[in-house]
Amino acid sequence: MLNIGFTPDSDMDIPAGAERAWRDGRIGLATLSATDLRYGWFAYRIDFQVGGHAFLSAAREPLVDIMFTLAHTLRSLHENGSAEIDFTESSYVIRLELTGGRVTFTSSHRAPAEPPQCAVEEYVAAVRAFVATGVAWLVENRPAIAENPALHELRALVSEAMPPNA
Repeated sequence: MLNIGFTPDSDMDIPAGAERAWRDGRIGLATLSATDLRYGWFAYRIDFQVGGHAFLSAAREPLVDIMFTLAHTLRSLHENGSAEIDFTESSYVIRLELTGGRVTFTSSHRAPAEPPQCAVEEYVAAVRAFVATGVAWLVENRPAIAENPALHELRALVSEAMPPNA
């Protein structure tokens, strides 16, 4: 079983260093760069569980960064047969590897003795659903972000990264 989810927290939408500029109207969500959105904005609790093992459990990470990272894993799995989910602020890495029609998950910390797996189709569907849910939540709660090119790039990346039946 695979679960990828997030818990929104509007108190963590805006990074502390940007609050004043945000209130003063000097920062607009439609024009923030993908890099800015990925590193500090919308830091929510993220859960990532495979086969009963919690790789991330209530970890607070920027939602847009996790969405991009997961979308890139689809492309990397398709092109290379392996991928990594890593984190800027720590040495923690989740490794993914294709084994037949399954994705095997291992990690650099707290790795289970028997690495959990799921079907490739299940992983692809879960990543696409996570990204779609994340984008929809952001657009519904911060409508100005709908025009941000980073969200358009993210949608394209997740839809093209791996064929649905790969």
